[in-house]
Amino acid sequence: MAKIIYYISGHGFGHATRAIEVINHLPPSVEVEIVTSVPEWLFKKSVYRSYRYREMRHDPGIIQQDALRQDVDRTLECWTRLLEKYPAMARAEAVRIQNGEARLTVGDVSPFAIAVAQAAGIPAVITANFTWDWIFTAFLESRPEFQKIIDSIAAYYREARLLLRTPLAGDLSVFPTIQDVPLIVRRSHLSREAAREHFRIPPDARVVLISFGGMGLRGLQYGHLARYADITFLVFDPDLSGPGNVRLLDAQTVYHPDAVRAADLVLAKLGYGIVTECIAHRVPIAHPPRADFPEHEVLEQETRRHVPLYPISESDFFSGRWDFMYDVFKDHMNLCLSPEHESTFLDGGRAAADCLLELIK
Repeated sequence: MAKIIYYISGHGFGHATRAIEVINHLPPSVEVEIVTSVPEWLFKKSVYRSYRYREMRHDPGIIQQDALRQDVDRTLECWTRLLEKYPAMARAEAVRIQNGEARLTVGDVSPFAIAVAQAAGIPAVITANFTWDWIFTAFLESRPEFQKIIDSIAAYYREARLLLRTPLAGDLSVFPTIQDVPLIVRRSHLSREAAREHFRIPPDARVVLISFGGMGLRGLQYGHLARYADITFLVFDPDLSGPGNVRLLDAQTVYHPDAVRAADLVLAKLGYGIVTECIAHRVPIAHPPRADFPEHEVLEQETRRHVPLYPISESDFFSGRWDFMYDVFKDHMNLCLSPEHESTFLDGGRAAADCLLELIK
């Protein structure tokens, strides 16, 4: 049986949800092993085929204090130590996967997938809309020591057999061979009405989903939500529960795209996972600023081509001055994709899986 080893970045949940959509389109004849520091419950909830899970921290991305605040010094320290260990880690991993007859490694967006493939003598594929060498350039002015990390990561990326580039992409010119695929995104299987019924929300309610991924967000107060008693808020953060207009959701049991489907507006940071789910379900996004993260600017520019965006200043966001929501409800129209658009623009999971299958024939 052919085997693919999937190395997924532990930075947030967006890399994992993108990988999940590809994995779900691989046939049962292909064995899949997932290697990541993302908690296993996320895969148990969303992967609909057999797989093996192994916990390993090989790509921490950016170390964050919460969804909006980054710890640059810890990121520098962590990647410096990790890259020193990469060769020994990759050799040990190569022995392990060769015994299991792996034919391909895939990284989202982990350069470790390429380090392992080099040691094992098999090809490596990266799926990405950005890479860490590009992201870390934002830190060079204050931390020139990042240049060594950037050069090391870029050297691995240059050895990839193929990059599968999704829409909403930044600079990925480090890769020698690039193939574009449509948007890779998880989708709800429910209608808007069915999703609202699932969450016990009246069909005519005004619904806002607040979602800041696996890192959470400090500083929001549940009193901000109580102020808007005529709006139903869906939240995953227990610190925001309390007001009667709040539905607390369990991240480990709720399929996130269902919550997006039920919403009239999503309040979130701009990241690939949440942005693509909002595009797929045609739901507007309100977002606070995100400093020193080049992907934010790209996502802001590209996402507004598909759904309305409502930038919020940091002061308005954390003080709960959210009256703009009423303008969203007033202006928002049904933005359903045509079946033709949906089949071509949103079918990246299937397209990426087909590319991987070609490499392991």
